[in-house]
Amino acid sequence: MSDGQPEATSPLIGKPANRFKVNFVDQGEQGRKASEGEATHDRSDTVNSHSHTHDSATHRSTFQYKVFDTLDFVPKTAFYRNTQQDGAHRPTMAEIRAGKRMAMETPKIKTELGDGPAALKLGWIQGVLVRCLLNIWGVMLFIRISWVVGNAGIASGLGVVLLSSVVTSVTSISLAAICTNGEVQGGGAYYLISRSLGPEFGGAIGIVFSIANAIAVAMYIVGFTETLCEVLRVEGGFWIFGESPADQMNDMRVWGLVTLLVLFGISMAGMAWESKAQIVLLILLIAAMLNFFVGTFIRTDEKTSQGFYSYNYEILKFNMMPHYLEGQNFFSVFSVFFPAATGIMAGANISGDLKNPSEAIPKGTLLAVGMSTVTYCLFAIQAGATTLLGATGNMTQMGTLTDNLLDASKCIFNNESYANENGECAYGLLYSFSAMSMMSGYKHIITIGIFAATLSSALASLVSAPKVFQAVCKDNLFPYIGWFAKGYGSNNEPWRAYALALLIAAAFVCIAELNAIAPIITNFFLISYTLINYSCFEASFSNSPGWRPSYKYYNTWVSLFGSLLCAAVMFITSWWTALITVVIIYALYRYIQYRKPAVNWGSSKQALKYNNALDLVHEVSGLSYHVKNFRPQFLVLTGAPSSRPRLVNFMSDISKGYGVMVCGQVIRDKYKVDQYMSENHLLIANKIKAFHVPISAPSFRVGVKNLLQTNGLGVIKANTLILGYKHSWNKEAPHLVDEYVGIIKDAFDHHYAVGVLRYEGKLDEKFLPEDDITLFGEDAEVPVSNAQSKDDLEKEAGAKDNKTGSVNDNLDMKSQKSGNEDLEMAVINPRTDTPASDVSFERHRFTDVKPKGTIDVYWLSDDGGLSILVPYLLSQSKFWSGTSLRVFAYGKAGEMGQEKVRMASLLHKFRIEFASVEIVVGLDGDPSPESLQDYMKYKPEEEGELDAKTKQYIRMGELLREKTTDLTQLIVITLPVPRDSCPALKYMSWLEVMSNNLPPILMLRGNQQDALTFYC
Repeated sequence: MSDGQPEATSPLIGKPANRFKVNFVDQGEQGRKASEGEATHDRSDTVNSHSHTHDSATHRSTFQYKVFDTLDFVPKTAFYRNTQQDGAHRPTMAEIRAGKRMAMETPKIKTELGDGPAALKLGWIQGVLVRCLLNIWGVMLFIRISWVVGNAGIASGLGVVLLSSVVTSVTSISLAAICTNGEVQGGGAYYLISRSLGPEFGGAIGIVFSIANAIAVAMYIVGFTETLCEVLRVEGGFWIFGESPADQMNDMRVWGLVTLLVLFGISMAGMAWESKAQIVLLILLIAAMLNFFVGTFIRTDEKTSQGFYSYNYEILKFNMMPHYLEGQNFFSVFSVFFPAATGIMAGANISGDLKNPSEAIPKGTLLAVGMSTVTYCLFAIQAGATTLLGATGNMTQMGTLTDNLLDASKCIFNNESYANENGECAYGLLYSFSAMSMMSGYKHIITIGIFAATLSSALASLVSAPKVFQAVCKDNLFPYIGWFAKGYGSNNEPWRAYALALLIAAAFVCIAELNAIAPIITNFFLISYTLINYSCFEASFSNSPGWRPSYKYYNTWVSLFGSLLCAAVMFITSWWTALITVVIIYALYRYIQYRKPAVNWGSSKQALKYNNALDLVHEVSGLSYHVKNFRPQFLVLTGAPSSRPRLVNFMSDISKGYGVMVCGQVIRDKYKVDQYMSENHLLIANKIKAFHVPISAPSFRVGVKNLLQTNGLGVIKANTLILGYKHSWNKEAPHLVDEYVGIIKDAFDHHYAVGVLRYEGKLDEKFLPEDDITLFGEDAEVPVSNAQSKDDLEKEAGAKDNKTGSVNDNLDMKSQKSGNEDLEMAVINPRTDTPASDVSFERHRFTDVKPKGTIDVYWLSDDGGLSILVPYLLSQSKFWSGTSLRVFAYGKAGEMGQEKVRMASLLHKFRIEFASVEIVVGLDGDPSPESLQDYMKYKPEEEGELDAKTKQYIRMGELLREKTTDLTQLIVITLPVPRDSCPALKYMSWLEVMSNNLPPILMLRGNQQDALTFYC
């Protein structure tokens, strides 16, 4: 090996590899060599590896492998990030081919992190598993599971738990698939849905989910204060306002606000303190669960009087079947229990604070769902196997178990005589929400567990709401909320969003009614689960190559089933809140759709649209052609569409809703094609249904020929070429005129119809870069309007005031400098992908108002019907709806009446509406001396005596000017077909005498194939 560098060993054979060597290159030296154009080409290959850095107090040297001493780099993570550090961008192909780096701006990473310690990142246990368990093991575990088993029985009760688990498990699997399909950033459910389904659904869910979490804080706090006030009142005889129901509500409000402020202080202390608090609460909750488990083996007389007999087969058998109270059924019980399962997003909601969200969220969430499902099932079985459905709590009237089972049956059916004799059934699974406390070893530990469950859930929601809302605000999908996006400290904490969440939670805490708050947020969570499942389904169904989740245990149709199941559960739990939720989501969706935010996240909706379009293209390509389905589809040589909005608008009026329109552009410099890609965005912004296709070529004709052969896809391709009239044909070099006429011949040779549009005004509204040779030819000094020189236009562009001119008519030029570079920038910034914002196609038409009058159609030769179909379609457009067709046909003087009837009959058969039919006679006559004199200005020098065809076209021009009226808005006439033997200058002279001194005129010729039929 040369230079004494170490050899790279082959991992397969364990000895030096002969073909490779390692080049350690100092990055600074490499940059200097690249900038100076130096290159040392080694004949042997080099291998690449990761960058190696060595830091010391006085020196930092960065080394990395490079390939063949070129600009190629090894695959680097930095090259694939959305935002890249300075210099961390992959060399462009132009740079590689040039052998040196080019000056270019690199995006700066915008950060709001402070200068303090590094941000705290949580692992999958503390960040996801603990949070999900605390949210799922909520208050329902201790105060509702016994009631569920009492009503539904053990069998159906387990069905309730397992159905809830199915919903959350399927959603968790979909969540795992989405999370492992790339790096997950902050924003939780909002980030996942917005990047999968797009900003419309994502923004709607982001707002709703943020509010739901803020309201959930209030719900959990109200649940906590409800238990707290009951304990203080019963155990300690303490209250603040009094014992009346109204005073008890006020007590709950006071304790609730105090609790909210304490939790707010913990959350503001940072993720470290909040995470430690969660661990403490989890320990208390697990202690309460163990206390319950131990208590099921301890039987006392007091517990027996309340229906507890420890584990007993007779009780298990009796409680196995449902015993619903009046008004209850399986779904009503399910709707009460399901909110316990809505905590699976607790870890995903803080995705921005996780070390590795793609690994932590699936692992922690799925494990939490599994553990909580097992726990709820065990608790349901333990409760149903140990405790009666109803009991009086009267220790003096305890009988045998058989008697007590009979008494429990009487309690179920509300036996009034039994209640009058023995007292009210206030205990048991059906009648006491404190049954779990009664079964436990020490009931106050269960109370502590309830406190831990409610406070942990409230704290998790209080952290989730601001972080999700911060992510929504950063994406600027809604106006006026960006102020809340600002983060503070090393963890980028959204303190402003915390304050907003505090206010929302405080407002709902003051309601102090748990049953009024719970249904709303349950459906808010469920709509999020619905869309997460649908996101997974759509991403998988779209068959996008970008969908490659590392979590493989998902199924497309299971995700769809999960989405439908979540939607069904919404309406089962509370149909009216489900309707409200759907209306809110739809309203937000439509609002974002109306705003059209400038974001592109590569959503699965885009992939699905592409997949559907591709399937349709394949399907259409297999159809046989029929004239009834003929559509004029245009390849329009516009150059950059922003430079010729009048031409683009005119052709769009014809093609919109009928066929394809391709805006072709020929560029001399092959490296600058990408600079014009933003023109498509400009067409979309102006609602122009067209495709801009720039192509590089050494000459105008070669470029157009390439467009003729390659535009479109399958049968969806142009069949008609439209180009602007070359006004300066008699002033330019003959080979440029040959090229122009040659394009028309090429189009006919490729079975295209051809149209030439002449407008005495200006089709060019703005300067074009020098590379754009469309319509002007490669030798043109600058591609500007034919009526003005380059110097005149530069003077006009350099004027201090924005005036209405022939180049930028009714258009404000951003740059008023006269240099070529600034003139380029006036059209588009080549370093951005954003179209010029000041180009409004709607303001640039042939007339300032909607035309009212006639479109004069001279259908002189039968070309298949295209010459009559195109003006008819134009008259049907919205802008040209005030016009009607005046059809002219060729005939002889003695047969005008017959020819008129024949043409009118033919148009009726074609269902073409027209205002009148006129017969043109005298085409075979001699033109006037004045017209002949005018023609001599255009006559090619090599042309001798005027032939009959030339005189005919001169005469045709005379008749056109004679028939044209003040109401004529457009003329459509058959375009002469240039023969191979016809000189280009002579052909252009024919077009000139036919079309000069007239309103806008479209010279159009079909390709002799039927475009119309009068058969059904």
